[in-house]
Amino acid sequence: MASSIRIQEVTAKRALLAFVKFPWRVYKGDPNWVPPLISERLDYLNPEKNPFYTHAEVALFLARRGRKVVGTIAPFVNDLVTEHFNEKVGGFGFFEVIEDYAVAEQLLDTARQWVKARGMTILRGPTNFTHNDTPGVLVEGADCPPVMLAAHTPPYYKTFLERYGMEKFVDDYAWRAFRSQIGAELENIPPELLRVADAARRRSGVTIHKIRFENWEEEVATAHYLFDATLTHLRDHVPMSRAQFRRLANGIRPFLDPDLVLFAEVDGQPIGFCVSVPDINRVLIHLSGRLFPLGWLKLWWYKRRVDVITFKLMGILEEYRRQGIDALLYLETLKVMFAKGYKWLDGSLTSEENLAVNYLAGRLGAERYKHYRIYQMPV
Repeated sequence: MASSIRIQEVTAKRALLAFVKFPWRVYKGDPNWVPPLISERLDYLNPEKNPFYTHAEVALFLARRGRKVVGTIAPFVNDLVTEHFNEKVGGFGFFEVIEDYAVAEQLLDTARQWVKARGMTILRGPTNFTHNDTPGVLVEGADCPPVMLAAHTPPYYKTFLERYGMEKFVDDYAWRAFRSQIGAELENIPPELLRVADAARRRSGVTIHKIRFENWEEEVATAHYLFDATLTHLRDHVPMSRAQFRRLANGIRPFLDPDLVLFAEVDGQPIGFCVSVPDINRVLIHLSGRLFPLGWLKLWWYKRRVDVITFKLMGILEEYRRQGIDALLYLETLKVMFAKGYKWLDGSLTSEENLAVNYLAGRLGAERYKHYRIYQMPV
C-alpha cells in the first residue's frame, strides 16, 4: 500500500550504506547484473571525494516500507548542464526499486518536487550524475552482462517511468563484433573502409601514437580537450570539468592497455583519439562488491582472463572529419584485438544521434546488442 511507504533523505553513514547496498535486493538471482564495488560507490557519493559536487547539488533518498528499504533515488542539479543547455534541467540517478509501482511513483514524486524547489522545469534521467556513468534504462538486451559504465536494469523500470508520464529524451546503443565476424585478417571488413583508412594514413599526414603512461597528466589533459572539442555536435553532450575527467581517467588507469589508447596527430597537434579498455565488468561480476577478504585474489585472477574490450571513446576534430581517420583508428584497435587474443569488441555507448559512428559500426559488421533510453518530463 502506498500509505505505508516512507521517504527518507540520506543524512547519516548508516543510511548511505543502506542506499549503496540496496541494489543487491533488486538484482538478487540475476546472473547478468554486475555489482559495483561498495567502496567505490561510497567514495562516488562523498562530496569530499567526487569533484562533481563542486558544481552540483545532490540529494539521496531512500524509500522504506517499515524498516525495509524498497527503493532509492538521487535527484540533482548540475550547474554545467543548466549553463550548457541554457535550460532548467534537473536530473535523477541511482533509481532502483522493487517491482512495485507505488514505490517508484513516490520516489519520482520526491525527485520532481526536489528539482522544482530549486527552480528547474524539466526532470531528466536516469543517469548516475553524468551521461558517462551507467545512463538510461534497458529497452533491449538484458540477456547478457553490460560492459563497464553501462547499465543493467529490470524490464519494469521502463514500464514504471512511462506509466509515470515520462517520455523519451534520447536513446543510446551498445554494439559488439566477434572475431569470427571480423575475420582474422580483417577479411570481412568492407573493402571501401580499408581503402578509406589507407588513404587517410597516406594523404592526411596523420600519425597515430599510443598513450605514454610516463606523461600521464599531459595525456589525460589532451584526452580531456579532445573529449570536449569533438563531441559538441551531440545534443546530450555536456563538457566535463577537468577534475571530473581526471577522476574518471584515474579510475580506469589500472585496467588500461597502452596499445588500446590511441591519439591521432597532424603536424604534431592532436586532432583525434580513441580509447578502448579491457572490460572491468568481466572481473567485477565475480567480486560481489567487495575486495576483502578474497576480492584482491579474485581481481588478480580474473583480470588476467578478460577476453572483451570495450571501445569507449572516439572523437575527431570537425575540420578533420570525413577523411577516414575514424576508420583508421577503428582498424588499429581491431588489429590489437586480434594480436592479444580478445574474443569480442564492444562499442558503447553511442547516441542515436551519432549517425556517423552508428553507420560505421554497422558497416564493420557489428551487432547492436543493447538499447538504452533516457527519459524526461516537465515538473
